[in-house]
Amino acid sequence: MATIIRDPYHCTFIHIPKTGGNTITNWMRDNFEIEVSKRKQHADVEQAQNRFGNLGWTFCVVRNPWDYMVSWYTFKIYLCNAYIKNITETPEKIVPEKEKWNLELQQSKLKKLEQGFDSWLEQTRLPEQYRWATNCNYVMKLENLNEDFKEVQERLDCFAPLGYANKTPDRTKYQDYYNDKTKDLVYKKYKNDIEAYQYEF
Repeated sequence: MATIIRDPYHCTFIHIPKTGGNTITNWMRDNFEIEVSKRKQHADVEQAQNRFGNLGWTFCVVRNPWDYMVSWYTFKIYLCNAYIKNITETPEKIVPEKEKWNLELQQSKLKKLEQGFDSWLEQTRLPEQYRWATNCNYVMKLENLNEDFKEVQERLDCFAPLGYANKTPDRTKYQDYYNDKTKDLVYKKYKNDIEAYQYEF
């Protein structure tokens, strides 16, 4: 998803998944007239340009890649459980052709996820955050979001505080999910993110 403001300052937020983007989109919606592109749920700069044309000043948020992967893993478990609950408790809402209403499929996905984080991490290949952030004018870090976001507030002359949306399901520290092998695996898969945005485990 990309969110654009044309007035009073022409700018576009590029929403990288699992980086707190809903919080920023909600802030923009609460304080300005916005346009949102949903054709590409998480559009990069080029895709957003195809939708909006001139994007003005672009900005996004990145996240520590080791934390990013744990966030995805716990979210996928949460999502499977939510879909299974919906299917079993509200069968009258089932739309058979939609994947999220396929009980057997969701149970199969959950079973694979429950084999553990190590197994999931070895099999998955989520896009690098670098893919979205590389062409943005300003890159914020989720770990320092309130401070980094001041630049956006100043440019838009709007100092309303950020809220908080889509809290990750409760979990232990992301470091607790890793051993030496999986820690190194994330480094190899997401080296561009780690080096470009100066992250450490």
